[in-house]
Amino acid sequence: MKKCLYILLIICTFNTNVYSANKNVKHTNPAESDIPRLTYGAEWCYIGTVHYNTRYNFFNTEGYRQNRSESISGYWSNAEALLHIGYNLTPHLNLSVYTGIIGIADIHHAVPLSFRGTYYFGEPDSDRWLAFADLGTGISIKEEPQEIWTGKVGGGYRITLSRDTKLDFITAFRLCCTHPQIKDGEDIISLQWTNRNTALVKSFSIGMAITF
Repeated sequence: MKKCLYILLIICTFNTNVYSANKNVKHTNPAESDIPRLTYGAEWCYIGTVHYNTRYNFFNTEGYRQNRSESISGYWSNAEALLHIGYNLTPHLNLSVYTGIIGIADIHHAVPLSFRGTYYFGEPDSDRWLAFADLGTGISIKEEPQEIWTGKVGGGYRITLSRDTKLDFITAFRLCCTHPQIKDGEDIISLQWTNRNTALVKSFSIGMAITF
């Protein structure tokens, strides 16, 4: 009986020491253990496009091949609405996937799918600066959909509303490679008669995002 009591006493003492040690470890590096790992949220941006280049090679309705290259300057306003889900690899680094809908100059709308890496400066529970790079693809919304490519680099400022809720204000420089619908006068040239229809679109964006 005494041996059993001694064994129980030793086990209880050991468990108490282990619990105390774990508490001490947790408090020595709270940033690593307290940050939410899975993240999700929404983002909205205003997009201002100032220039794009087009290159076309196609057969017109009379059967003649045509080559066209244009450098088009102007100003076009669009918007972008995205949903995102990601993972905090560290208190300073997040990797996320973004998708939604975007307007591209006066060309068409598209559904993008991109991957973004974001680096946060400062402590996780404080307001802090951020920088990001984003690269992806997508599909254009038009009569004959085609693939697009997107890329952007930018930065911003994160405001901590609570442990799990963050508000970001962001800005970015953007490039998009897409495929406009070719028009020859009043005729619309189908992809069947198109060898090349590319456009490189240059723009900037400002916006905000909420992350949980």
